[in-house]
Amino acid sequence: MPHKITLAVVPSSDNQVRMIRGVMQYATETGRIQITKRAAIPYVPIELLDKLAADGIIAYAESQERINFLQSLGIPFVNLTLQSEPEAGVPVVHSDNLQIGRRLAEHLLSLGLRNFAFVGHFAWYHNRMRQTGFLQRLAESGFDAASIDISFDSELSLETSDRQVHQGELQQAIAGLPEPCGVASCHDEFAHEIVEACKVIGRSIPHSVSVIGVNDYRLICETTMPGLSSVAQNSERIGYLAAQLVDQLIEGAERPAKPILVPPGQLIVRRSSQFLALGDANVVAAVEFIRDRCHRPITVTDVVDHLHLSRKVLEKRFKTAIGHSIAHEIRLSRMRNAQHLLTSTPLSIVDVAVRSGFDSTSGFIRAFREHTGVTPANYRKG
Repeated sequence: MPHKITLAVVPSSDNQVRMIRGVMQYATETGRIQITKRAAIPYVPIELLDKLAADGIIAYAESQERINFLQSLGIPFVNLTLQSEPEAGVPVVHSDNLQIGRRLAEHLLSLGLRNFAFVGHFAWYHNRMRQTGFLQRLAESGFDAASIDISFDSELSLETSDRQVHQGELQQAIAGLPEPCGVASCHDEFAHEIVEACKVIGRSIPHSVSVIGVNDYRLICETTMPGLSSVAQNSERIGYLAAQLVDQLIEGAERPAKPILVPPGQLIVRRSSQFLALGDANVVAAVEFIRDRCHRPITVTDVVDHLHLSRKVLEKRFKTAIGHSIAHEIRLSRMRNAQHLLTSTPLSIVDVAVRSGFDSTSGFIRAFREHTGVTPANYRKG
């Protein structure tokens, strides 16, 4: 008989709906679990969990109070958030927040920006981890960033969460940033608030402030004006692994000593960061040429021929404007494309290599490991 699993994950955002889809995918593929439904929806409020019979629980428990409640039930459970610092004995599947922070930094660096800020609510553990990854990646390129700690005017303890950002403080912090500036936010909700703050204080998006968030919550990203760029979490993979883990825990497996971390998903670029902070039109054209064609086996010679400049002149201008060589920009663009394909498509490693401009799979695997520290297969698995 399949194990009865209850989902206490509110289907209130794209991110959480994708997590639920991942759980359902595991159920469909394996037949090992059966999801409890309430009023036709596979969701039960945390407060009602003690009134239902379940073999296991997958929950989105943000507060310590809710984590304590889940532990008191004596039923195997897996948590899908790291708002609180991870503790021994609490199984968690979540995004690799350090990698999310690095992805945010890499995108803003790729725009040619030299001034940066990071916005988050640093009482939350996963926000601090994203900030750490962001700052680490900037430091590798010789940059630092201002940190803006979000505060709330009000916060209601609802399952769907109703938090009102203190706009006055945010406006003051944004007004003090140099221009142009790349601003990364821990969440799309905060990114939206940044855009609204910029409108009030007269900072244009994306030319004065380029903004990027996290989650690709389309209801926010596509209704904010201009549209918000965002790094999606690999949410379906998170849900799938959570289902697998709770299934194993029910069968008597040991709880993992650390959270299971999943690499981030696709970077979706929208108008809020569609800007190259470069004064050299030839370098802008070169970068656009590379990014438009990184899925092909292009070379530095192809870029030089496209611009009708001497290689020496273009290399010098490129290094001055971007901070690295044309060849390095080609490698970075290929790696970004490969990371996107690995986390958002079922393509084989061979196909990912071909579609990322590599002549051989072995060369792709070697380059990918040098860039990320792991093989493409392990990157996809998390």
